[in-house]
Amino acid sequence: MGQPIVDLKHQLTSLKSIFLGQGDTTSLRGRALNSGAWIGAGFAVQKVLQFGSNLILTRLLFPEAFGLMALATVFLVGLAMFSDVGIKPAIIRDPRGDDPDFLNTAWSIQVLRGIMLFAIGVVISYPVSLIYGQPILFPLLCALSITSLISGFSSISLVTAERKLDFRSVTFVQIAGQAVMIGLLVSIAYFWRSVWALAVANVIGTLATVLLGYVLLPRHRHRFVLDKAHALSLVSFGKWIFLSTIVSYLGGEGLRAVQATMITPAEFGVLAIANTIAAIPNDLALRLAGSIGLPVMAETYRESPAKAFSILHQFRKHSLAISMAMFAAAAIPARELIQFLYDARYHDAGDYLIAACLANALASIGFGYSGAILAVGSFQSYFISIVIITILRIVGVLIGFQFGGIMGMIIGIAIANLVSLFYYWYLTDRLGLRDFRLDFTTLLGIAALSAISLR
Repeated sequence: MGQPIVDLKHQLTSLKSIFLGQGDTTSLRGRALNSGAWIGAGFAVQKVLQFGSNLILTRLLFPEAFGLMALATVFLVGLAMFSDVGIKPAIIRDPRGDDPDFLNTAWSIQVLRGIMLFAIGVVISYPVSLIYGQPILFPLLCALSITSLISGFSSISLVTAERKLDFRSVTFVQIAGQAVMIGLLVSIAYFWRSVWALAVANVIGTLATVLLGYVLLPRHRHRFVLDKAHALSLVSFGKWIFLSTIVSYLGGEGLRAVQATMITPAEFGVLAIANTIAAIPNDLALRLAGSIGLPVMAETYRESPAKAFSILHQFRKHSLAISMAMFAAAAIPARELIQFLYDARYHDAGDYLIAACLANALASIGFGYSGAILAVGSFQSYFISIVIITILRIVGVLIGFQFGGIMGMIIGIAIANLVSLFYYWYLTDRLGLRDFRLDFTTLLGIAALSAISLR
């Protein structure tokens, strides 16, 4: 009995030192542990805020209005993803990641991209409103496009902090910005029972996040610089990230846009409930892969390539264990959870939640591999993997809907995620990074979870 108590006390002491800013910041392992603790804490707070606001909004808005809000969010996320031209991974993995001219060139490209995306968002708003037969989407999406313009001016210090695995200030900025946005969203929706609450809250929340980045993070003298050599390097790297982001959007949030064309706004609102909850474990896995996995693997490859497999195995073992536990916590009591939290209009989300959790659990197996593929500089292979996954998911949704309606869509995505794993195995085997034993163990866990959840 004594040893477990000692270990628990040691872990609590370690966590306390991390959150007081006294953790090990010298070794790679120490910085990774510190970052993981801050990312985990920040993620938990952000999801509590998001889930709490979600519960409130379902009571303030009818399913149709909630569905419109979910659809508008799909395009909001799309604009945010299209803002990603590979700036962060380029700075993280490039040896020039601390060069002021390199950083200012990256920031200048980011600003220009934000301006262009704002213009694109405004242009596509009207055609999108015609496609879905919802006139309100035209002015709504125009307003939401402003967030891309504002995000383009984000401090480059957000990226340099991640490069150094310093997530304390980054977490404060993210939480504070989200708190402002959600507070506004709920307050405005209470007085103004309209999807317009989403637009106003997102614009002000995005502005608050950007301003906080300049105030709370280490100062960097931002200047418009377009150094030719640095720009060419960033564009060369960024083109694969940008193309991958577009395709990734089509296979993720963009897929929701496809689903919205097949079902009513009310049905889409119910499905959005399930997707929001089922996405939480994957959101954490993706954040860990991009924020810790990529920097750690990039540094490992720069200094000791022979240790890459061992480092990747340890990272994926821990992140998958956390993800699977979260999926189980959501899938096993899914029906009871939905019935307790939501009124009868949303109870169909219970079965959708189980299926979505299982589909996302299959997808989570490949997340750690994605960061490793980027870290070794295999950009084209990364892009091809995203294309394959996207095509499989779109086909899965279309065929699944024909045979099984909304539930068929989700099952189609699950099958697509399973098939795409074979390509990850092929690719990582060439790089000496395939971890078949861990993947097979995870698949057995998902099979057991399926049997328990679908009882």
